[in-house]
Amino acid sequence: MKKIVFYGGGNIAQANIKGLISSGIKKQDILYIERNIKNKEILNKIGVKEFSLEKKFDVEFFILAVKPKDALNAYAEICINYNKPKIISLVAGIKSKKYLSIANNAELIRGMPNTAAEFNKANTALINISSSNASFKKAKNIFSKVGIILELDKESKMDDFTGLIGSGPAYFFYLLKVYEKRILKMCDGDIKKTNEIIGNLLEGVSLSSRNNLNMDELIETVASKKGTTEAGIKEFKSLKVLNSFEKGIIAAIKRSKEISNES
Repeated sequence: MKKIVFYGGGNIAQANIKGLISSGIKKQDILYIERNIKNKEILNKIGVKEFSLEKKFDVEFFILAVKPKDALNAYAEICINYNKPKIISLVAGIKSKKYLSIANNAELIRGMPNTAAEFNKANTALINISSSNASFKKAKNIFSKVGIILELDKESKMDDFTGLIGSGPAYFFYLLKVYEKRILKMCDGDIKKTNEIIGNLLEGVSLSSRNNLNMDELIETVASKKGTTEAGIKEFKSLKVLNSFEKGIIAAIKRSKEISNES
């Protein structure tokens, strides 16, 4: 297999690398470029090796997983060292025209996975910018190994996906802080048992959501008239919790668009 090179070795790269390895991709076929010492140590422990652009390996894809401020320089560096490279940008907010204004000799794809890739449960959006159909098919095959693929027809939808799905796990972790606080108290401070309970709760929710019911129907399977669940839901509604939650998602989408304009 040709090499996959992650340019950037932070959280999203680490999650995808772990997911790809657990799906059967050989460690020797995954390489990385990273400056941060801590990230390099983590990647070395995973078992993948560092890569230098000066080495002319037969690279299938370069996967950009750097911060937005570093993305254009990383893209330019790849294009200088490789003729017609295949590049998948996982960078939030940087539009394709920014990349192509620097160099248009690349087969460019934009993507946005989330950190659930580590467990092969990612939701990844992909859009073909300037790659061949064959290259795009290979890109979809790679990311299908770490979860579900959503192929976008418009690049503008990438900002929505970034704010809603790419950032999604953190929203749930934030809400679960309430559970962690109260369950930890019931478990007399036992964090392991607390995490097991929360994990089991989330797995149950996940399995229930696959029953082809809508969210209101799923709520009804738990709530009973004048019961505890109904009391909680009524309070959430009076406080307009859903409105506040949606405002947070809208703020994230807005920020993704702002990054596009800032870069």
